Amino acid sequence: MPVNTKFLLLTGLFICVLNTKAQKTAHFYLDSIAQLNQLELCYSEDLVDLQQTIYPQVDSLSLENYIKQVAYESHLNIQLQSDNLIITNPNEQSILISGRLMDLNSKESLPFAHILQRDWGTGSITNAEGGFELHVPSILCGLPLEFSCMGYADTAIVIPLQDSLNLQIALRPKPYNLNEVLVLPNGNTAEDLVRMATKRIKRNYHRKTTQMEAFYRQTGFRDSTFVQLFEAALLIEDKGIDMPPSTTKVKIREVRKSQNYYIPMDAKHKWAYEKMEKMILGGHQNVFYKAYSNPVRGYKVSWWYKPLTDYEDFKYEFEGAMWLDTVKVYKVKYEYDRLYISGKRASELGDDFDGGFIYINASDYGILKMNRIWSFPETDKNRNLAVKDNKFTDSEYSFQKINDKYYLKYITGLNSPQGKFTIYENPEADSKDKVIKSRQWAESMLVITNVVTERQQRERIRQKELLDKHENSFETNYPYNPEFWDNYSMIKQKPIPGKAIEDLEWEKSLELQFKENSTANVEN
Repeated sequence: MPVNTKFLLLTGLFICVLNTKAQKTAHFYLDSIAQLNQLELCYSEDLVDLQQTIYPQVDSLSLENYIKQVAYESHLNIQLQSDNLIITNPNEQSILISGRLMDLNSKESLPFAHILQRDWGTGSITNAEGGFELHVPSILCGLPLEFSCMGYADTAIVIPLQDSLNLQIALRPKPYNLNEVLVLPNGNTAEDLVRMATKRIKRNYHRKTTQMEAFYRQTGFRDSTFVQLFEAALLIEDKGIDMPPSTTKVKIREVRKSQNYYIPMDAKHKWAYEKMEKMILGGHQNVFYKAYSNPVRGYKVSWWYKPLTDYEDFKYEFEGAMWLDTVKVYKVKYEYDRLYISGKRASELGDDFDGGFIYINASDYGILKMNRIWSFPETDKNRNLAVKDNKFTDSEYSFQKINDKYYLKYITGLNSPQGKFTIYENPEADSKDKVIKSRQWAESMLVITNVVTERQQRERIRQKELLDKHENSFETNYPYNPEFWDNYSMIKQKPIPGKAIEDLEWEKSLELQFKENSTANVEN
């Protein structure tokens, strides 16, 4: 009797169990299939987890369709071969997809655009040249892989059955519509939009523990010269918006560091800077914990800067609206405008701009993106700050929506250098007479490469693996594994800029620097 016929005759009672949506493990369903159809269940307990709870939705009595549904729900690769039901871990089998994302009309590259497979939360962003390369589990073949960028219509491709390289994917620009076309809803003000977005943070953002794989890069500069490179692959565990940011866990997978070619701070200024950090952060907070922080995740506890909650010290302006494919997005400009004892507002005291922009989904008031900028006039050359293009702070926080909840996608920004902020031509002169010769600063990027929402799929982080929140990662040596970095897809997506290699290798190769700044060199 054919397998499909046996399945039709023997599964009546089993289908009743399915229709009740009973809480059962993947092993229960697969073992039942095997027994009812006289199949042998073949899998390795070391590689495959069948104890996860699933709720397969059966709309057909076809055995093939049912196996496909169980495979989808359990994130497993299940194949029926002869009298065997073979289960494997799809994470070990992946498809390589690479290419470039560009503007349909101008053919210009689209940097830092989103790439997402919604069912699993896996994805990435394009690099500074619009390029991308990602490995997708083979079980997702036939599902859509979405590409999106603010101001463009979304597009998607079907995940192929095999590697697909050098794709050229074009996005169609969406026109930017000013507020005379798309006005504020129901007479609300810009401040009302921000209030509604903040009020709905708990509804819109994930409230369950989620694990995120992330890539971190910090590059140091002295004017236009690269003077430091610091990269890491991280595992981050976020306990949800209801829990304070202090509950976040970070585990280091791999780290590599170049030499530090910054001109160092003198002992006096270094002591003062570290003391300031202790006062503000409660200690020398680890760079990776600082990198993951953002104004939405810490909207209740970020006491020093609260554009989402402090409506007395900020002013808001409606900048208009735009369409992100079928989603209408409101753009709100905010500016720090505290009222001082003198009776003047902060915005009236100079030509500085301290504020930014908030992009709000008009349908659910979710925050899609936030910018923060602190800039000042080019004529103001005597600020003792780490500055790029007359900006002391320039950060961007982007979020993605997976299964109706928002998760962090990436953070970019300017940072303090691991050395002096400014180098003077006449360092011995009085402060008012000093002339700045060059400045030093850092630029950082944290990219979430994968989001794991299911408890059964999360990797357990043991206490001894947790990164110390007060550890200075720039001064700590970690193991260096060249094989990992040779095969790490994020490095292929975001390679080290050629000028950085040229600048940093003036004394010795980067590979030798990575080894010298690792535990292997210390132990040798």
